[in-house]
This record gives sequence, structure tokens and C-alpha cells, in this order.
Amino acid sequence: MVDKETALRLIEGRPWHHEYEIIPGVRTRGSYDPRELWGELGLPDDLKGVSLADIGASNGFFSFEAYKRGARVVAFDRRHADNSGFGLVQYINGITGIQHHQANVLDLTPETYGQFDVVLALGLLYHVADPYRALANCAGLSRTTLLIESYCIDSQLPRGLRNEPVMKFLSDPRRFPGRHHVNSDRSNFWGFTSACLAQMVEDLGFAVHRSRVKAERVLIDARRIADDTNPTRLKIAYGTLPLRPGGPDRNEPRGWDIF
Repeated sequence: MVDKETALRLIEGRPWHHEYEIIPGVRTRGSYDPRELWGELGLPDDLKGVSLADIGASNGFFSFEAYKRGARVVAFDRRHADNSGFGLVQYINGITGIQHHQANVLDLTPETYGQFDVVLALGLLYHVADPYRALANCAGLSRTTLLIESYCIDSQLPRGLRNEPVMKFLSDPRRFPGRHHVNSDRSNFWGFTSACLAQMVEDLGFAVHRSRVKAERVLIDARRIADDTNPTRLKIAYGTLPLRPGGPDRNEPRGWDIF
């Protein structure tokens, strides 16, 4: 662990996302305080023996909180740990027990990274161009629990649509500055109704244990109920079918196999 003065010098002026205390007396100046969300996740104080994946870990608040409680933590982010603040926090605290993978959520598979008791996908899905595949990849890494937090459009819709599985496309604010945008952030692609996210989660073999909507945010706590981690629908959407050769005579019906 580095001394307080060095830590203050290292973190000052950085564009932090998570606002939290790294070491006593040293606090980042982030865009939001994630402590309330941590409490709402409902994870136990003692996480010894629990494996946890933090997908879209950003500056690492949730990874480090789980690690402090004894979990085996593996973090994922599209940025390298040294370019996301994650590695800096590790360095300041002298933490070496957390694995960090620079990877896109669209590339995550259980064959490559294994499965975890708990998977966190917090503030992630609306930043992904293909949210169903991203959610499917998160679900594939979860052995038991899947915790999703996302931008939610329930409050923007007429009451009759709020319980419908609706997605809203968010255009690029740089190309279309006159349209409504969330925080003028061009990394935002989608808004979801809470019902939409719940049905997507259920479609992937999970049961929604708890759903909470607060303003424009939704938190979904789900548990796996199906063993199949590679549903047929994903093969239909993203795979190709192998050749099934017909007969040698192309002028005969048996020469063609249609499927």
C-alpha cells in the first residue's frame, strides 16, 4: 500500500466514474456514489467461498467490495486495468488477488472464463449495441445468481406500455444533437422497460427473484432455473447450420436437402 500523499497525487484530476474511498482519507471524485447500489444488491457481508464476476467493472468499486468480503473476484472491462483506474486502485492498496481481463462482453464465454456463483452486470447493457447477446454472455457465466442494473424507460412511457417488453434506440448525440439523449453520452445505445429486461433474463433460463425500479434505473436479481447455458435461440441468432449433403444427382429431388 502506498502512503496517503502519494495516493492523493496519483488519483487527482482523473475522470473517475465511481466515487469512493480508496484508502482512509483518499476518495475519488466520481460521477456517482455506488454505495447505495451495493446495499441494494443484497449480497451477504461474508462472501467467503463465493466466486463473483464483475462485468463492466469500470473503476472497480463493486469488485473491491466483494473482495473485501472474501469473494474470489474476476473483473472484466473493455479497458485495460491500467487505463480504467482499476489497476491504480489495486496498486495503491497492494491488492494482487483479483484477476482483471480486458475483454468485450460480446466475447465472453464460459468455455474461456468459466462460471461464477454471482455475476454482476451493472450499468452495462444499455452501452452495448447487441444487448441480448451481451445479456446471454453474462448469463452464461452465471452458475446461480445474475444481478442486472440498467437504464430504464418505464417512467417515459404511457402507463399501458410500461409492462410491455419495449426497447428504445438511443441515437448518437454527435450525429443527431437535436434529439433527446441520456447525459449526451454517445456510448448509450438502448433504453429498456423493466418488463423487457425481465423477459430477456427469463428467456435465458433464469427466474426473476426481485425487480426494483427507481426513477430511470432498474435492478433485476435473478436465479438460474435451467441448466442449459447455450439455448437453441442463440444458435439460431448467431450461428450457421452445417452442410447436410444431398444426393449426387442434382436433377433428382433427393439431390437436395432443404432444412
